[in-house]
Amino acid sequence: MATHAGNPNMELLIPMINQLQHIFTSVNAKLTLTLPQIAVVGAQSAGKSSVLENIVGRDFLPRGGNMVTKRPLVLQLITSQGQEYAIFGHKPQQRFINYADVRAEIENDTKAIVRDDMGVSSLPINLTIYSPHVVNLTLVDLPGMVKVPSLGQPADIVKKIDDIILEYISNENCLILAVTPANIDLVTSDALVMARSRDPMGKRTIGVLTKLDMMGKGHNARDVLLNKVVVLERGFIGVVLRGQRLDEYGRISKELDIPGALEHERQFFQNDPAYRDIADRLGVPYLQRTLSIQLTEHILKCLPDLQRELQSRHRDLAKEVAEYRASATFDTSTTSDTKALVGLTHELHETFDTALQGTHLKEADLKTLTGGARIANIFRERFPFELVKTELQDKDMRNQTIVAIKNIRGFRSGLFTPDEAFEYIVQMQISKFEDPVMKCIDMVVSELLSVIHETANKMKRYPLLRQVTEDLLTQYLRERDIATKQACSAYIQTQLSYINTNNEDFIGFAGQYFCFFSLKEKRTVIRKGFLRVHTGVKLFQAKDYFFVLSTDNLSWFTDLDA
Repeated sequence: MATHAGNPNMELLIPMINQLQHIFTSVNAKLTLTLPQIAVVGAQSAGKSSVLENIVGRDFLPRGGNMVTKRPLVLQLITSQGQEYAIFGHKPQQRFINYADVRAEIENDTKAIVRDDMGVSSLPINLTIYSPHVVNLTLVDLPGMVKVPSLGQPADIVKKIDDIILEYISNENCLILAVTPANIDLVTSDALVMARSRDPMGKRTIGVLTKLDMMGKGHNARDVLLNKVVVLERGFIGVVLRGQRLDEYGRISKELDIPGALEHERQFFQNDPAYRDIADRLGVPYLQRTLSIQLTEHILKCLPDLQRELQSRHRDLAKEVAEYRASATFDTSTTSDTKALVGLTHELHETFDTALQGTHLKEADLKTLTGGARIANIFRERFPFELVKTELQDKDMRNQTIVAIKNIRGFRSGLFTPDEAFEYIVQMQISKFEDPVMKCIDMVVSELLSVIHETANKMKRYPLLRQVTEDLLTQYLRERDIATKQACSAYIQTQLSYINTNNEDFIGFAGQYFCFFSLKEKRTVIRKGFLRVHTGVKLFQAKDYFFVLSTDNLSWFTDLDA
């Protein structure tokens, strides 16, 4: 295995890549560069976490019987003298001295993103560990693969985990650390199958065999470690993990600490005849050195292309910044931040006002309605159309009114038409207006959101300011949306609470009803004629009336003309 001990500059390559990663993370930029790294891939019970902890030499990863790695962990190891400490990318100012606190922070930050205890997320956690006991190395611990969702896990958990893994190993600059237990059939290894899907020739894959001490008496993985079973260009490395094991009497022994586990591993390889002659190429210390060397050499190989990508990206950004400055309506070199902000705010106001008022006409505006014109179209065409769909036909309304009158009277024959029938029909019709009104508000809000988005794009030369401005305007619009709907709903409820039967539209409808009803009465007259009614004791108080008795009513008039 080649080393880089003769060239101290080689040792700076991994920290340089780590620094690039930190820079892109700190500015919240989506990486368009494929940075060299090592992704750790394996099944849920393959022992990935134990391998990483043995490499670091500390217990710092969450443990549990179920899935514990729910987000990618970008682990950057930096060789440094003095006290060990860890720093998280989301808490760059805080140093973690206690590794129990590191484990707790990983769990807390995972829960902050993955609300579901059984879910996963592709959003990575960035952790840097400074220690004299590590070599410069960058590893990405990925969620363990599963074949079948367990109880409580989402139905698509298998696909989600596979998608996260593929996102990393599809990067041609990414080395794949495929972790496989030695006590399973190698050709069925989930890690190797996944690695082969993106690295069919095995040029980027490094095989790691775990649990060599659990293969059973008479079995060993010597041929696999000698690259005679599954061929990988970078070969296989065997390790022995700590954990519960049987002692010489068949009893379960206590889990070893990391120093004890490393010593147990050394003795196992030295004493086992199958591995004794290759023991110097096995174990966690050898794995640690090999990964550091291979990653460094891989970075060196990728460096020319990476440098060209960085320079190209730098030129593009410089050109973009120059365009931003050229498009500014004020001199950014002499204008204070406050004045610049006021200028941008004024420009935003003018653009928004223009979009709604339509004071300027551009050539593109001749093809489609925009801004205020679309809102006007909603009020003039869409809203009336929605209202018309709720209206009853006159015939249907008359029929409903007649049925309502009869239902209110029951078996009684009334002399007067009950107001409740008309009020109920009117209230029912008014209540139907609420849905079109709310729909109209939603359509207007949607158009205003589009105007806000287009207007905020005027600030695209200041991405953070543009985003904050759009968020604030959107939030204010949402608040007004709620208030408008509440006001319209209250107005409709007000109209429903009191029906003005003196309204001429109401009287007109009632008149039509009476005409219709009176025509019906004329066709169903049973008897009519004059009749003297005594209204008092004395004879002179008697009065003549003209009565009409129909199937539905008894009507009387003072004279025949009436």
